[in-house]
Amino acid sequence: MPKIEVSSNIKSTADGVYSAIKNMESFPDFMRDIKSLKIIKKLSNKIISEWEIDIEGAPVKWKEEDIFDDKKMELSFNALEGDYKEYRGKWKIVPMHNCTKVIIQAEFDWGIPVLERYVDKALRKKARLALGGMLQAIKNKMEK
Repeated sequence: MPKIEVSSNIKSTADGVYSAIKNMESFPDFMRDIKSLKIIKKLSNKIISEWEIDIEGAPVKWKEEDIFDDKKMELSFNALEGDYKEYRGKWKIVPMHNCTKVIIQAEFDWGIPVLERYVDKALRKKARLALGGMLQAIKNKMEK
């Protein structure tokens, strides 16, 4: 299963960045590739969310479980159903001296081995661009 990691340093407090990430329902307001993000169920540290994104003109939809660990300032996610056979990963917020480092680690499986054999590099590149775009949008929002 392909694994991707992207990271960025954001000139803001770790608490502020973590709060912005926990406010996932606002993502479509400032992340251009996210067409829709709906919170289906909300518990104290867990939500179920429905996502619809656009990756270079290709619509991708899924439902995921998001688990927040406030002490570690981490968010774990796992797709429950949708266009991915498997999609899971973690957001990590790391306080630094003058900034906050945000790391997104993700693993995904489109569930079409023949397709992946021929377009694996392209799929990885698109996934990296999508995750990097999310980080850049958060950075832009927090550094304004």
